[in-house]
Amino acid sequence: MSENTLTIDRKKVLKETVSMAWPSVLEGMLVVLAGMVDTYMVSSMGRAQVSAIGITGQPKYFVFSAFFAVNTAVSLLVARRVGEKRQDDANRLFLAGLVYVLGLGVLLSIICVVFAKPLMIFAGANEDSKEIAARYFQIVMGGSLFNLISLYINAAQRGSGRTRIAMTTNVTSNLVNVVLNYLLIGGHLGFPALGVDGAAIATVAGTAVAAVMSFVSICRKDSFINIKYIFANKIRPCADNAKTLSKIGITILGELLLTRVGFTINSVIAAKLGTDPNAAHHTGMNFMNLGFGFGDGLQVAALALVGRSLGQKNEALAKSYVSCSQKLGFFTACITSILLLIFARPIYNAYYPGVEHMLVYGQLICIFIAVIMPIQVSKIIFNGALRGAGDVKFTLFASSFSVTLIQPILAQFLIQFLGWGLYGVWISILVSQLLQFILFGIRFKAGKWRDKKV
Repeated sequence: MSENTLTIDRKKVLKETVSMAWPSVLEGMLVVLAGMVDTYMVSSMGRAQVSAIGITGQPKYFVFSAFFAVNTAVSLLVARRVGEKRQDDANRLFLAGLVYVLGLGVLLSIICVVFAKPLMIFAGANEDSKEIAARYFQIVMGGSLFNLISLYINAAQRGSGRTRIAMTTNVTSNLVNVVLNYLLIGGHLGFPALGVDGAAIATVAGTAVAAVMSFVSICRKDSFINIKYIFANKIRPCADNAKTLSKIGITILGELLLTRVGFTINSVIAAKLGTDPNAAHHTGMNFMNLGFGFGDGLQVAALALVGRSLGQKNEALAKSYVSCSQKLGFFTACITSILLLIFARPIYNAYYPGVEHMLVYGQLICIFIAVIMPIQVSKIIFNGALRGAGDVKFTLFASSFSVTLIQPILAQFLIQFLGWGLYGVWISILVSQLLQFILFGIRFKAGKWRDKKV
């Protein structure tokens, strides 16, 4: 332990953390910004359309949780195998996960297309938004396999330290998305005006481009996850690989599904407040996603670097990477919060020009987000570090307790008994994020993650 601590080069830690994190941070921020541009373009059609697309978010990510879980598991395991220098096992694990993604992806895509309208009603869609939401959901989920393939390959590449690949594919995907949004939502340069359907088609087209680019990345000779290496060495997935992925993936899936339940309940609660409060809420969630985008980028770095360090049996180095990530995250989150406070009203005015009550909603929501963001980024990084160490059972407990239990109960209490409306929803989000930060922070400081085997 002491020997590892003495040999740590802090400048090298900073350089490696930044090198690993910046592509994922940029990727996450651009994905969020593309979502904001989507919302902005659709907002010209009316608040019901904004509300409709917002409603599709929770069911979509609820379904995607089954894939985010295996993505996180493969990223964690590949990172550990990089540290252990076991390329053959990393590629076997990759193949086992790919079979899962393709099989389940086709099945869930069909289910979502067939049952789109009941799912939207369950998610809280109103009479003026359920048809729009169902149509958008059908198109996006009908083409979701492209997205799932790209996300899975990129997760494996991140685990091996190749974060720039995911950034490149996602930036390209979102550029395609934004350009096609412009052409297809309002009908420009001779293209048909398809409205919300155009936004959905643009999303699918962007993910199709990303899927092709991601696949090409694993055909390159310098890729740790490598199709040519798999064929040359006749690598096949086996039961042990599936068992290893399942052991970690199921626990992460439990965390993702339970937290998604909490966010879905909050989304339903916001939807029941009416079209305008719901539109303001989902616009605000786009801004809050800036924190998720930035935090997720640093989480990717923390997960990969912690996993690699523990594969090298260097706990002190793992702690140093997390400490560096936290400092970078807190500083940037504070700057973002200040900018959001300064420009809150002009930003909401761009979405809902001259609608005073929407601007009032927006200003207060942005105050909440400014407070939440530094807490949010720090807790995401701690979560990534614990996952990278394989301490996924604790992250399951802490996340589900905070988001699935406390958040919706508090929101309902503040709305029903105190009459705080939309602000009750945002207070519950703040409390939930703070609680997760405290629980994850205590767990990481305690160091119980160091002995987890994956």
